[in-house]
Amino acid sequence: MTDVKGRLPAVEPHLPMLMGMVFARLRERLAEDAPELRPSQLRVLEWLPPDGLTISELADSVEMTTQGCGQFVRQLEGLGMVEVAVAEHDARARRVRITARGRDAVRRATLVLHACDEEWAERVGAERYRVFREVLAEVALG
Repeated sequence: MTDVKGRLPAVEPHLPMLMGMVFARLRERLAEDAPELRPSQLRVLEWLPPDGLTISELADSVEMTTQGCGQFVRQLEGLGMVEVAVAEHDARARRVRITARGRDAVRRATLVLHACDEEWAERVGAERYRVFREVLAEVALG
C-alpha cells in the first residue's frame, strides 16, 4: 500500500473529507499524549458530569445507541476510567461516573486539543481562526 500522506485527493476536498483530515491529525496527537484513550472514548468521557449519568442518558448525550454506548462504557471501565454502579432510582439502570484516571485522561487530551487550536490559529491568523470556530460552532450547534 502506498503512503498517501502529503498527497492531495483526486477530487475537490468536501467538508467531511477536510474534517476527516483534521480528525486524523488529532488522533495522531492524542495517540502521543493520551495513548490509552481513543478519540471515540474521549467523546464519551467528555459528556460525563461529576455525579454521572445512566448509560441511557449518556447514550442520548453522545447520540449513540444504548447498546453501543454500553460497549464504550465497558471498555472505559476496563481501563479504570469510569466506574459503573446500580442507579439509585432504578435497580435495572446503571450509573456511570468518571474516575480520577478518566479525569486525568480528559485533562491530557484537552491540553492536546488546546495546543492544536493554538497551532492552527497561529498558522491561519488568530482572527480568521476565531471566525472559523464561531461559524463551525453555529453550524454544529444549530
